[in-house]
Amino acid sequence: MAIKSIDDYPVVVAEGEVDHWKAPELEYKIDQLIFEGHKKIILDFSQLTYIDSGGIAVLFLQLQKLQPTNGELMIVTENKNILKILDLVKITEQKSFSLYSDIDEAKKQLKGSSY
Repeated sequence: MAIKSIDDYPVVVAEGEVDHWKAPELEYKIDQLIFEGHKKIILDFSQLTYIDSGGIAVLFLQLQKLQPTNGELMIVTENKNILKILDLVKITEQKSFSLYSDIDEAKKQLKGSSY
C-alpha cells in the first residue's frame, strides 16, 4: 500500500487484500492525506481483490472524518466483488462517497476543486 502522486493528485493505492491485518495501514495512509489538508481522497482499488470488515470499517471511519469538511472518498475499481461488498454494506449510499471506473475519471472530478 502506498501514496502515489498521479498528475499531482495524491492517490492511495491498495493491491491484493485489505483485511484486518492491512486495514490499519489503509487508515494510516488516508489519515496522512487528511492531516495534510486534502478533502477529496482517491483510493485506487483497481488491483484490490478482497476487502473484509476491517477494511470496510476504515472506510466508514474516514468518511466520518471527511464529512465536516465536505470531503469525499473517491474509490476507483471495476472489480465486481469489491463493488458488491461496497454496495452490500451501503457505503455507496453515503453522500461523501463516490465510485469511478478509472483514475482519469476520478481526476476529472477534482479539476477545479480543492482536493
